[in-house]
Amino acid sequence: MTLPYLAVAWLSGIYLQSVLSLPAWILWLAIPLALVIIFLWWNEWRVRLGTSCALLLLLGALRYQAAMPSFDSSKLGYYNGLGKVSLVGVLAEEPDVRDRYVNLKVSASYLEIEAEERQVTGLALVRTGRHPSYAYGDELQIEGRLETPPESEDFSYRDYLARQGIHSMVDFGRITLLSQGHGDPFHRAIYALKGHFQETIGRLFPEPSASLLSGILLGIETGIPRSLLDDFNATSATHIIAISGFNIAIVAGAIGLLTKRFLGIYRAAVVSLLAITLYTILVGADDAVVRAAIMGSISLIAIIAGRQTFALASLAAAALLMTLWNPLVLWDVGFQLSFAATLGLVLLVGPMEERFRDWLSGLTSEERATGLVRLLSGPLLITLAAQLAVWPITLHYFRRLSLVSPVTNFLIIPAQPGVMLVGGLATLLGAIHPLLGQPVAWVAWVFVAYTIGVVELTARIPLASFELGGFSAGAMWLYYGVVGASILAVSQERDRLREIWGGFTQGFSTKLLAGGLAVAVILAWIAAAQMPDGRLHVHFLDVGQGDAIFIQCPNGQQILVDGGPTPSMLLSHLGRRMPFWDRSLDLVILTHAEVDHVGGLVDMLERYQVGLVLDSGQECTNATCESWRALIEEKGIPYRKAEAGMQVTVCGAVLLDILHPPAPLMSGTSSDTNNNSVVLRLQYGQFSALLTGDVMEEAERVLLSSGQPLAGLVLKVPHHGGDTSLTTPFLEAIGPELAIISVGADNRFGHPDEVTLEKLHGLPVHRTDQHGNIELVTDGARYWIRAGR
Repeated sequence: MTLPYLAVAWLSGIYLQSVLSLPAWILWLAIPLALVIIFLWWNEWRVRLGTSCALLLLLGALRYQAAMPSFDSSKLGYYNGLGKVSLVGVLAEEPDVRDRYVNLKVSASYLEIEAEERQVTGLALVRTGRHPSYAYGDELQIEGRLETPPESEDFSYRDYLARQGIHSMVDFGRITLLSQGHGDPFHRAIYALKGHFQETIGRLFPEPSASLLSGILLGIETGIPRSLLDDFNATSATHIIAISGFNIAIVAGAIGLLTKRFLGIYRAAVVSLLAITLYTILVGADDAVVRAAIMGSISLIAIIAGRQTFALASLAAAALLMTLWNPLVLWDVGFQLSFAATLGLVLLVGPMEERFRDWLSGLTSEERATGLVRLLSGPLLITLAAQLAVWPITLHYFRRLSLVSPVTNFLIIPAQPGVMLVGGLATLLGAIHPLLGQPVAWVAWVFVAYTIGVVELTARIPLASFELGGFSAGAMWLYYGVVGASILAVSQERDRLREIWGGFTQGFSTKLLAGGLAVAVILAWIAAAQMPDGRLHVHFLDVGQGDAIFIQCPNGQQILVDGGPTPSMLLSHLGRRMPFWDRSLDLVILTHAEVDHVGGLVDMLERYQVGLVLDSGQECTNATCESWRALIEEKGIPYRKAEAGMQVTVCGAVLLDILHPPAPLMSGTSSDTNNNSVVLRLQYGQFSALLTGDVMEEAERVLLSSGQPLAGLVLKVPHHGGDTSLTTPFLEAIGPELAIISVGADNRFGHPDEVTLEKLHGLPVHRTDQHGNIELVTDGARYWIRAGR
């Protein structure tokens, strides 16, 4: 089997040329010599193999040379750093939506610089705000500075983008939509289908389960909350999120299972091959997916041709094809991790199983030892083999070592077939109609929520992970050399997917029945625990530098006041606090339309049914607010303008009085947006709380002169504790016994101000930056405080 040797030679040629930069003519002169030696010594297999490897090394070097970019006046990168330009191009891929911004990959057509229009080619990464939104195929005009992507000691963003063919970027330029509908119909249809699947997952699952499942099924990881991603990193469980061979095996296996009986094994293999191709395009075709797709396709082609396939040869073929297409992918961390993990499975699992079986056979019967090995292979041995293969790469690039990884993976690996199979089925059925997918989604949610719970729990273990100093490339290669030499004599080929699938399907009907009953019992207990408890719950959510307050009424109705700066944090908090089956809010109140209060609400409106929206009625001053108002109108959500004197009665025995803003709105103040914030007084029995938005001194004077009752046991301190709010007369009129400050850690505004904290001296003060989520629970007579930290 010579293909692995040829692949190693090819990859070595690419790497060596990046170091040596030999002239192309030397490489071309050496190629005929290699061909002559192969021809003359064809019958000497050692000579033939050695010279073939040398030939592949030369060709790899030439391929790297050909991939190096050159910039002339027709290339976009030529104009980097030359000042402001006006660039016109078409959005070449679906937008990469992040929490606070969007990355647009724009294929340039022409640009204007110094009043001269020039035809150009090339890709630019354009970073802009989340609103307004753009779609694949939109023709855009971008005005701004064209720059070379930056580099730092730890990470080269320039090299990272260069591997994607991007050599220029524009940060927050002025964008004008010129036209729509460009791009090819196939990709438009694929992106539309992907968007429909993502929306379906968002409707069926609460957060953060929805975002995690979108990452696992669709490769969309940008909605996963940062804190949850950190936990996955700390436990080295990010491979669960990354689409890889397991996803491809599930797709191919499911399609084959459904079609084999009707089409026969060969036609079913063809259909599975098409399904793998479409799925790879759908999820974005990153390196791990392409590697798995190539290996899976080779296996299916071997079935069609009636030939046998070998995992190591398939892996080598994948490496050859991927670096032939783009040799720069060799430096991509995802490429390295994917191939190292797969190589670990191919070479290490077999010997590990044999040694483990031999050890167990000394303690129990051989039959029982074999059963235990089969039971533990998936969650323990396979995971351990992959971890042994990738930890040097992880240490080299990320300088972090996880000590709890074996425990975490042992606990979550068995749940992943349920996540993929049941979650995928729920998504497909829900894409047809939500009522079809929702019952299946409740079952899938148990597996996803269990995965999240285990990762978060084990990430909290002391010393779960810790940072190490530099781990050099030399140390990394020394490790691989020692491991390779150790296993060379005992490595063997195994069809891992067939063994895993066989172990899973053995006694399938019994497992399905037992698993179904267990899931039903779990859902029943969770549903009972999430029913209303007859108390009022007020959650001050830790959303960073912003405000979001979630209120659960004694009768089960739910109110949201503000949405914080980012959608992922808000949706994650709501998903964790609302019943898993519930996607409705009875009332949403926006105190004022600054981004740190409205930022999460647009995505919330797309996910949840809302009974009523209240806001101050101020004119929008940002694109996010405009999208908020447009979506309210588009969805036909009932809307009312909040004014002083209004009382809201959506919460049963809980009174919700609107104390501010006045009619007409305040004007000519230091900040009309802040001073016209909606101010609420919440009362339930003897408990009361004043929610003040971001009002400042001018608004406080208006409230004091209005004659309305301001007293409250709990005060949500206005404007994140800034020094322009909370005058002494206002604080005395409220007379709180507890103060809550919603504020982000180490924020650039210096909130809360020392002056404000001094005014609150003597009062218990809870802050979201120090205490995390803060929950107040009251029965109307007493109240309890629960802090996340």
